[in-house]
Amino acid sequence: VDARKKWEQAMDEEHQALMKNQTWDLVKLPEGKRALQNKWVFRFKEEEGGKKRYKSRLV
Repeated sequence: VDARKKWEQAMDEEHQALMKNQTWDLVKLPEGKRALQNKWVFRFKEEEGGKKRYKSRLV
């Protein structure tokens, strides 16, 4: 399986978890204020048996 697909799947899983946990609310941005920026952080996690797991986090 293509690595790009695995990263996309990891991002989708993280996004679904954030939505399920109702991590944020969308609100109207006050005039004169700027929205916070975010970015994706990617890493591998080694599981037992040496298998790599693709992990992503929105920070």
